[in-house]
Formats: sequence, structure tokens, C-alpha cells
Amino acid sequence: MKLAVLFGSSSNEHDVSVVSACSIIKNLDKRKYNITPIYLDHENQFYLWDIDISNVDVIKIGVMPEPLKRVDDPFSFLKRFDCVFLMIHGKNGEDGILASIFEFLHIPYVGNQPASSIITMDKIYTKDLLELNHIKTTEYLSFMKYQDYYILDGSFYNFKELLNLILKKITFPMFVKPANSGSSIGVFKVNQSDELERAIKEALKIDERILIEKAIKGRELECAILERGRKVLASCVGEVLPLDDFYSYTAKYKSNKSKTIIPADISNSEEKQIQNIAIRAFQILNLHGYSRIDFFLTDDHQILLNEINTIPGFTEISMYPKLWEETGIPYSELLDILIHESIRK
Repeated sequence: MKLAVLFGSSSNEHDVSVVSACSIIKNLDKRKYNITPIYLDHENQFYLWDIDISNVDVIKIGVMPEPLKRVDDPFSFLKRFDCVFLMIHGKNGEDGILASIFEFLHIPYVGNQPASSIITMDKIYTKDLLELNHIKTTEYLSFMKYQDYYILDGSFYNFKELLNLILKKITFPMFVKPANSGSSIGVFKVNQSDELERAIKEALKIDERILIEKAIKGRELECAILERGRKVLASCVGEVLPLDDFYSYTAKYKSNKSKTIIPADISNSEEKQIQNIAIRAFQILNLHGYSRIDFFLTDDHQILLNEINTIPGFTEISMYPKLWEETGIPYSELLDILIHESIRK
């Protein structure tokens, strides 16, 4: 099978995408696939990563692939492949933009379909839909910047009015998040008013739509979802023990001090509830292929859905492949399933 692995791009998760792609290429069965790594630079120019596939190893985060050969007509080039493994986190990958192109060109791809990806990439739309379908999430509000004003619940406010309204509705500590970003980029935990002002201004550099969430005291748990045939399967549940005050970008990718526990030390009942909620959320949002779904388990045993990742990290230390490995599907077999299912759909 002629398989392209597409990674990089102008996404602010560019560096994580490169590491994920390296891990995938390293673990693909070279007897089954004729693999072509395709790198998108920060301007979204396509390049062939011209290397000996058999010698690919995982490179450190922040290191760029080389040598590269420019692809001048990428869409015609992509049509040569039987399948594209889309491994671009965040903008251009997780938001459905490239998936739309693949759909238009009738190219099979590993990843979620465009409409579902667009909705799920947006944390605000996702929480609204989940809450409407009786899936509990963290307490939140959201607003949008429009010119010099901020729109919250259909009304226009100036910045000072916005801050006052947030403080009336959500108590400290709280999180400030861009609606469309991943890997905890642009996410700030704030404990006082001056921090809130700075955090909002920084988050607005990434997105004009901002989510404010009440910080939850509880355990961070994750469950991996895999569509196989007509069945939606849930992995065992894992726990994240972050180095930082929350599972930040640094804690995820630049520190070896954050820990994961797989399987998590929770009751069978709690694990079953989390798995069932994860499957329901996956189906409610009309997702396909795979996703990783993150939860909080509070001290009083409430289960709250935190986030959904439609193109989760695929590095060798990432939770998605590790959860399935513990559940009985090794990394290479997991890749085979994803590719096979993308051809079938």
C-alpha cells in the first residue's frame, strides 16, 4: 500500500506533530506499506522528507526533519497514494481543513471527517453540545472579541465590563483557554484579577473566541476511543500526574517528570462509567476513526468530561497508543487498524 504520512504545518502544535509522525513511521510495518513522509513547513509548503524509512527514529521536540525536497503540486502528488495518515494536531489538521481537501479529492485518510472535526476542534461548541446531551463538563462561560467589544451571552461589553462579569460568574482559580488550540498551548490557570486580564490578552493572540472554566480539584483521567468495523471501543482508563500545576505543554512534551499511570487506580464502576461516557460523547459528536477523551474525577466522585482530542498525540510516550497497548493492541497493530478502517469508510 502506498501510504503518505502528513505532518508539520502552520499549526502552533507543529513540533508535536513532527514527533508524532516520527513515532508512526518508526512503528509502521515496512513490509505492508510503501511509506512517504510529507512535511508541511510553517507556511504550509509541502516537502518530501527524503530519508531512508528503515532508519527513521524519533527526533527531539523542536528538531526539524531534513533533508527536504519541495513538492510544487501537492494535490496532484497526494492523489498517488492509497491512503494519507493525517498527523497534524490543531490548526489545519484537527480542524477538518485538510480532511475537506481529501474528501474533495477522494483520497482515503486516517482522521475524523470535516464537519465533526470543525465542531470538536472548538472547545466551546463541544461543551455546548455535550451539555445539551446531558454529559457533564466543567463549569464554564465563553465570549468572543468583535472589533473593540466582547460578546458574552448575546450582549456587548468593553474589556473592564467583561472582566467584572467573569468574576461574578466564575470564582478563582479558573482557566483561560483559546477555543481552538491544543496541547495546552495558550492555556492559563489564573488565581487573581490581574492574572486574568493578562491571560485573556494572551489567549486572544491565538483565537478570538475564549473559554473560561472553573478549575477542578480532582484527578486527570484519559480514555482512548477506536472505531473498528461497526463497533466503537473504549480502552482502559489512564491517569496523568502532571509536573506543573496543570498538564501544560511543558509538562506534556518537555519534561520527563510528569507521570502517567496505566491503568488508573480507580474502581471498576468508575472505569466503566468513564468508558461509557467516552463512547457516548464520540457518538454524539458523530466522530469516526479515533479520539482521546479526557476527564476529571472529583474528590466527591463526580465524573466531568474535560476535552476531546480528534487527532491525539501519537508519540511513543503519548497516552493514546499507551492506553491501547495496555488494553491489548500494540502500537503497530493499532496503526494497521486505523489505516484499514480509513480505506473501508
